[in-house]
Formats: sequence, structure tokens, C-alpha cells
Amino acid sequence: MEQYYKKQLNDGYNEKLNQLFDEWESSYEPEEQNLFCRDGLVVKYKDESSGYDINKEWYNAERKIMFIVKDCPDKESGYDTRRLLVGYENDDKSQQNALRTRTLIDSTGFFTNIAGLLYGLWYMREDYRDKELNDIIDKDTSSIIQAFNDIPFAYVEAKKLSGGRNCPTALLKKFLDRDGEFLAKEIGILHPNIIVCCDPNCNTFNNVVKNYFQGRIPCEEDIWDYIFTFEDGSESNFRCKLYYYKKEGMLLFQSYHPSNLGKEKWKIREKVLSPFRQFFAKYKTFDVVSSAAQK
Repeated sequence: MEQYYKKQLNDGYNEKLNQLFDEWESSYEPEEQNLFCRDGLVVKYKDESSGYDINKEWYNAERKIMFIVKDCPDKESGYDTRRLLVGYENDDKSQQNALRTRTLIDSTGFFTNIAGLLYGLWYMREDYRDKELNDIIDKDTSSIIQAFNDIPFAYVEAKKLSGGRNCPTALLKKFLDRDGEFLAKEIGILHPNIIVCCDPNCNTFNNVVKNYFQGRIPCEEDIWDYIFTFEDGSESNFRCKLYYYKKEGMLLFQSYHPSNLGKEKWKIREKVLSPFRQFFAKYKTFDVVSSAAQK
């Protein structure tokens, strides 16, 4: 299946990304370039007979969902995270990691939470946005795994040089300041209509606003920025934040880092899906976003 994967990694959107990455990688010192990570549309573990091509699936998707995470934790070399679900040919370790990822065997909950958010962002609608949706995400593991392996999505690192297990805020901000315009170009190539910035300190969110949206803030009626509140009216200890850019047809979410470490799973979900419910309560349909994005 390697040739089939390579074709998807070198065609369409991913081909344009490769051209950008050549320029981006060359902007680093020669001794750093081996740490550069490529990313974009995640190739699925499917053979050619399936007819599934990630570039075509993304083009046809009503909801084009992009997750921007901090960086790749492999400190020894760069990696193409578009291969998360398929690994590399003749590399047993990467094949084993890919199997664990696509089956959501995940000690930190990182990809399990990404998959849950993907499911919610893909399937939520006005009449399917509360308990029933949450129950699927919490309890129906098989449906979440299937969604993760079927739904097209973009997986992007804000910091393109791979690093250690931690990416301190100051280091992330340094790379965002350096590469914010490159990141904006990557967003421009993929043109998602849902962007989830997985950075609780808001540095990634603010950088996308600055560089992709040229510092523009939506009007007040299209900003949801509030402390999450329980049904009994009591307040939680976290905020939700969503900007809706009407002209571009794009939703920009601030999210937690997807790992469970130090926080409860439901908070990771609700930080994103709660303001998405507010969006549906106001607009009733996703058509207002998808139609604008097609103009």
C-alpha cells in the first residue's frame, strides 16, 4: 500500500504543502533541518481498492477540521505526521505506533480526545448536540475509532522542529513568532473551516488571529468567550473561546492540550463543543459556514 500512500502525500493539497515545507525547512540552519516535521492531511489506513483519497475527501468535506497542536515529541528526528495512522514502510516501530494510534490505544488520552472532538465537530447539528452526542463520545468507542479512521482531518504542528516531551510556553511562543507567517500560509493552502488550537495559553490562537486573519477580531455577536457554566448555574474553573469569521466561513476554537494529564476528559471535550453548541443555538445550521467558505 506504500505507493498508494505516497500518491496521496504528493498530490493535491499535500503536494502544495510539500512545496511550502521545502521553503519553510530551508529557512532553518542546516543542522536543524533534520528535525523539521511535515504535516497536513492525515492519510488513512486504507488500500487502493477502497477508493479513499485524503485530498479528494478533504475537498468534498462540508466540515474541514484542522487541529493545531504544539509539536512532535520525537527529539531525535523529524517526522511526517500525515503518516500517523499508517507509519513508514519497513519500520516496525512506526508501524506498531500507527496501529496503536488508529485503534486509540493511548496512555495519555491524546488521540482519544482528538478523536472525540473530531466526532463531535463532524456530527453536531441543531437537533444532535447534547446528551446523545456526549454519550457516543464517552461510551461508544467503536464509533469513535471508526470516525477517527474515516473522517478527513488536518493535523498540524505549530512548532515544526521536533522536540522533547514538553514544549514550554516560552518556547512555543518563540517558534510562533518566528514562523507565524508560514503557519498562515499552511492554513491558506488547506483552507479549513474549523480550526482547533490545542494550546491552553492561547498563544497559537492569538498567532492565527494575527497572521492569518491579519489581526481582525469578529464582531461581538460572533464571539463566544465565557466561563463554562453547569446546568445548576454554578461556574467551572475553565473558559471557552470561539471566534466565527463570517466572511471567510471559519470557526476558530481555543482548546486544551489534548492529553488527559492534569485535567478531566469531559473538560477537554466541553472547552470546544460547548461553544459549538452556542454557535448552533444561534445559527441553527452549519450551512452558514460551509456556504461562505465556498465563495
